[in-house]
Amino acid sequence: MHPEWARSCGDCARWLYEPDGRPSKRLGLPIARPAGVPTPCHKCARIPAGELPIRDNAIELSDRNWRAYEHFLECRAVGLWPDDPIVKRNARILREIHDEAERRPLLHLIAILGMQHVRGGA
Repeated sequence: MHPEWARSCGDCARWLYEPDGRPSKRLGLPIARPAGVPTPCHKCARIPAGELPIRDNAIELSDRNWRAYEHFLECRAVGLWPDDPIVKRNARILREIHDEAERRPLLHLIAILGMQHVRGGA
């Protein structure tokens, strides 16, 4: 849901990024985060609402889970799935999460329209 945050917390601590999530570059090379320059944890989608915006509170996928998610995306893109019980289990879990993420913008829009209707808006 937030492609601008498609990086690890470690990468965010090490490199500077543009607001759209692309790495900041100088002469074609990524720019290291200078010592003392804070990470943007205060606006990161990985920090749960109500938590102190620090890296320790970020919810991040493990390398193993990232690989499983990337495998899911690859299989979904080409429509070919290995006949494997672990792949099937992971695909079911990830499909539920993916479907929910795709519904959220629509549910948000419906809520906004509902509030406008209640208030007598268009």
